[in-house]
Amino acid sequence: MKKICHIILILLLVAIASCQQKETPAPAPASDLKAYPGIGRVVLEFKVPADAISGKVYYNSGSVKKFWIDSASEMQRVEVDGLSAGENIIRVVTQDAGNRESLPMGVVVEVYGDSYYSGALPNRKFVKMKETSDSSMEITFEEGGADEAYVVVVYSDFAGQQQKKTLAPNQTTITIDGVDADLPVTYYTVYKPTADFLDEYVSSTVNVQDAALMQLDKSIWLMDATSSSSSAPLSKAVDGNPKTSWIAGAESDQVITIDMQSVKLFSGIILSQGWDFDAATMPGHVLIETSNDGATWDAMLDKSFPHTCFAQQLPFARPVKAQYLRISLSNPMDNRPIQLGEIDLYNDLFNTNTEELLTMPSLVNAVVPIQSDGSEDLGTPVGVGRMQRAVGWNTSDNTIITTDTAVGGLCIFTANAWNIYNVVNGKVWQTVELMPGYYSVEWTIGSITDTRGLDAYGVVANGSALPDIDNATSDASVISSFYMNNYKASLVSR
Repeated sequence: MKKICHIILILLLVAIASCQQKETPAPAPASDLKAYPGIGRVVLEFKVPADAISGKVYYNSGSVKKFWIDSASEMQRVEVDGLSAGENIIRVVTQDAGNRESLPMGVVVEVYGDSYYSGALPNRKFVKMKETSDSSMEITFEEGGADEAYVVVVYSDFAGQQQKKTLAPNQTTITIDGVDADLPVTYYTVYKPTADFLDEYVSSTVNVQDAALMQLDKSIWLMDATSSSSSAPLSKAVDGNPKTSWIAGAESDQVITIDMQSVKLFSGIILSQGWDFDAATMPGHVLIETSNDGATWDAMLDKSFPHTCFAQQLPFARPVKAQYLRISLSNPMDNRPIQLGEIDLYNDLFNTNTEELLTMPSLVNAVVPIQSDGSEDLGTPVGVGRMQRAVGWNTSDNTIITTDTAVGGLCIFTANAWNIYNVVNGKVWQTVELMPGYYSVEWTIGSITDTRGLDAYGVVANGSALPDIDNATSDASVISSFYMNNYKASLVSR
């Protein structure tokens, strides 16, 4: 008997052990996991096994979001927000009714921040607007640029309800019907860094009616001048080529009147005085006036007109809407016939110029505080990082220091001190390309710590190289020069 009971007990234990081995396993992992990025958020999409009823998302190195399974949907979507911009690792587990968890499924996703695009986003370039009927409008744009997703045109119907239509990047024309043209029609441009991006980066809004006013086309201008040379008619001042010039037909002050044939919105004028420099034919004063009826005129600017072949951008105090433009030119040298190379208008969207404008070059990093490039560090004797070279300036090999952060200006150290050897024939310079003309350069000279053995010159020279120190005033390339030692704490103009 005892043996029989022993055997029964053993069988019972085996049966219990067998039941434990057949316990329901944890649910299978989520499959086909995809992540759609957005601004500070991501939407996860995945398939969930049939025995799962919930799940968890692990993110931000310890944060957890629980979700419930929608049994009616084959694909589950879960949004996770509060993510930092940059690369994020996200893991998903599923759970069954017994709270058993699957193995995690992970995905790496790039999340974007509010300032992903630096600066203001550009709008799609507006070309023209045409009212095809009392209730229809056709708007033409240039093709879309990089990262552009689409353009949204917003308008109102005759019931006052706002409507929207979109334009793909490769589309240039959109027609809107049932539009109340008496109400604003606007557009803005939407950008997305990836095709599956959840959110939108949006440009500023442009009023289409204002954009039509800003469309500048000088090919349709009607123009008149006090006089014109038969060989240099007024059309040469609006042919898009500053190398051709209008020349007055008489030795006197001149007035050019322009009818743009419709009201336009513009912010200023760009004038080129002529490609071949002849100061005797260049006006010394300019007056710009505008009008809506060609009879009553408002002065936009009244100023002296420097003699230069470079285009001069002359902004108005405020943008102006006008149909007529009047340009009065006076004070030519030697009372010679005035010339003008090109007339251009501009605003925030358009410029009537058809060739690249040649504008006056300028020196870089030439105003206090002079920016240092971090190239030199003489160490603790004078302060760590204090002595460096100036950004944007060329230096000869033997010129170690050109800035002193304690001073903020160009500082040329030449003496054998602070581990610096004597600098002989050192040079610091910039090169600019100039059209023929009259120019001036101003130097603001500070102090000179020690003049023993120091000779310093300010030099303007032709060509691609500066003369050596011994020829700083006499070399054939020198246009202007001065001995800096004699001008401490002075403003020098040459």
